[in-house]
Amino acid sequence: MIEIQKTINAENYLWCNEAILVRVTGGRSALTTISSDVDYDDYDIKSVLMLNGKPLVQGEYPICPTCSALLARGYGIDNIDCPEIKGIRDRINSEYNGINNAIAALTPLLELLDDGYYVIADARLYPTDGTDRYFANVPDSLSTITATCCEYYNHEFLTTSGGFPAYLYPTQSNTALNTQRADDYLNVIDKDNAPRAIAYYHSGFVCALLDGHHKAYAAAKKGCMLSTLVIIPMDGTYRKHLEAEELACFSEITIPIKELTGYSGISPRSGQHIQFESYHNPPIYDSDLNLKFYPTIEELTGIYAAKAEKLTITEDLVKQWIKSNDTNDRYRLQAVLRYYAKKEPELAFMIAKIVIDHTYENAMFNDLLAVSYNIIVNNKCEESEQIVLDYMVKRNSKSLLWDLCSSYWEDVKNDD
Repeated sequence: MIEIQKTINAENYLWCNEAILVRVTGGRSALTTISSDVDYDDYDIKSVLMLNGKPLVQGEYPICPTCSALLARGYGIDNIDCPEIKGIRDRINSEYNGINNAIAALTPLLELLDDGYYVIADARLYPTDGTDRYFANVPDSLSTITATCCEYYNHEFLTTSGGFPAYLYPTQSNTALNTQRADDYLNVIDKDNAPRAIAYYHSGFVCALLDGHHKAYAAAKKGCMLSTLVIIPMDGTYRKHLEAEELACFSEITIPIKELTGYSGISPRSGQHIQFESYHNPPIYDSDLNLKFYPTIEELTGIYAAKAEKLTITEDLVKQWIKSNDTNDRYRLQAVLRYYAKKEPELAFMIAKIVIDHTYENAMFNDLLAVSYNIIVNNKCEESEQIVLDYMVKRNSKSLLWDLCSSYWEDVKNDD
C-alpha cells in the first residue's frame, strides 16, 4: 500500500520542482539495494541495486564521504521481466499533470520497494555522469564515477557540498536505444509539462535511470535538462545539535523523525555475499548531442559553494565582486562564469564582458580573465571577434592570453 504522508516545500532545493513524502507498507522488495558488510581491507562496501533478482547497478562504495564510488552496469532493465514498469509507461508518457497525479501512476512501481518512507520528487537532472560524458557511455566494468561521492570537496572554496539528485547512470542496454523514437520527444522534452522519466536516487549526485533512456537522449540532443520523477529512499538520520530534533534524510531533503508515524529505524539488507557480474554494452554515438551545455560536478558544486545558486546575477553584483577585497568574491565570480557557461551561455557571455571591461592583467585577476576570455573565444559572433581583436591590438605575443585569443580563428582555418 502507498500512503501519501505530506507535501514537501521544494522552494529551498534548486534541483526540485515539487515533492511528496510517501510510506510503503506491504512492499514486495523487488526493487531494492543489497549490501555486503564493511570490507576493512579496502575500507568499502559492495552494493547492488536489484530488480527482480537482477542487478541494475553494481558498485563499491568507500566509507570516506568525499571519496567516489566504483560503479558498473547491471543486467539491463530491458532484459528484466518487470510488467510494473512496462505497465506505467503509457501513463508516464502523457503530459505531466502534477506530483499527486504522478504518485497514482507510479503506484505499481512503488509497490516493488521495501517497506519504509520515500520522497518522490519532480527533479531536473543532467543526462551526463557528472563529466562531459553522456551518461549511457560509462564503462561496463567497475570504474570511478566522480559524482557518486556523498560530499564533493571543492578545492577553490575549500568546502564540501552534500549530494542531491543531479546526474544519471544507465540501467538499460545501449542496444535498446532507437534514435527515431527518441526524436519523437524533441518538441516536448524541454517544456514544463514534458513526459517524465523515472529514476532511483542512488548515491551522492547520481540517480539510476529506471525508465526514460529515450527521453534522456532527446534532452541531450536538445541540450536541456531532463524532467524526472526521482524515488529517494531514506538514507539515515542526524541531529544538527545535541538539543535539536532528530531528522530523517532523503538526500538533501530532511524531515523530522516525529512526522514519520510508525518509524522503527532503517533495516538495510546488508551482510549479503556480493559477486559482481560483467555485462557489455557498445557506446552510443553521441556526435549529435549537445553535452557542452551541462555543468560538471565541479561546476555544479562550485555554484553551491559560492552561495550563488539563488542570486540574481546583475551587472552591479558582478562589478561589486570585482571591486571586492575579499578573494572569495573573485572565486564566486569564477564559479558563476564556469557554471553559466554551460547552463546559460548568454548570461555567461554578458558577465565575461563586464569582467574584461573592469579588470586588468595582474596576478589578482589572471584566473578570472582566463575564464572570461575562454567564454568569449568559445561563443563566436561579431561582438566576440571584436573583443578578441581589441585584446590582440593592445598586446603582443608574450601577453598572458595571447594564445587563447589567437585560437579564436583556428576552427575557421581548419574549415578552409
